[in-house]
Amino acid sequence: MTEDEFRVDPGAPVFFLSYARSRNRVAAPPRDTNQKVFQLFVDLSDHVVELLGLPPGRQAGFMDRMLDGGQVWTDDLAFAAGHCQVFIPLISPQYLNSPWCAREWDAFARRRFTLRPGATASPGETPIIPVNWSVVERRSMPPAVSQRQMFSPTRLPSDIAPQYQEEGIYGLLSLGKNGRDAYDAVVWRLAQRVARAYHTHWVRAEVPTDLGRLRTTFEEVGA
Repeated sequence: MTEDEFRVDPGAPVFFLSYARSRNRVAAPPRDTNQKVFQLFVDLSDHVVELLGLPPGRQAGFMDRMLDGGQVWTDDLAFAAGHCQVFIPLISPQYLNSPWCAREWDAFARRRFTLRPGATASPGETPIIPVNWSVVERRSMPPAVSQRQMFSPTRLPSDIAPQYQEEGIYGLLSLGKNGRDAYDAVVWRLAQRVARAYHTHWVRAEVPTDLGRLRTTFEEVGA
């Protein structure tokens, strides 16, 4: 392949943040139930802009913030799913039970990826970076998810990585001051992992045009 074939659409986000949308409970006052996800998105985006030196106006990431998201395959969502270079699913019990999240996963997993010229990656590293959002036992995950290398931060104080594994990012954000330092450190390491995937892998653009062809359960392509 030539260098030109490894080019990325300059209008494409670097990463796609895939999450299970929470909705207000019955009789609850209206509120943004996905506020913690948005906080992660903003913090991660800021770090990725810094690490990659993105020009003004270039999107670091994409997340679907439609009020009734998960029901409409918008042009913006299709473009992001088909052109982003890194896919970050926030793994939770709700995520694994969501047909919409399975579609987003499938849309990215169908795209062919390869190492960039001269790049090397650690064993198991791919442009799909599953993140522990709220704790799910690995044995209860479908194989398409459990066989992926989950994000695990390294080179941190000895108590931070276990705290992330036990609480998930949602838990760290829910612990207030007690979880804030761990959250900040974990998100910085996640941004570094995103930047590394962006530099080492290239994912061919493939915009999904037929929602009906996307899987609604977590299966590997070709299964």
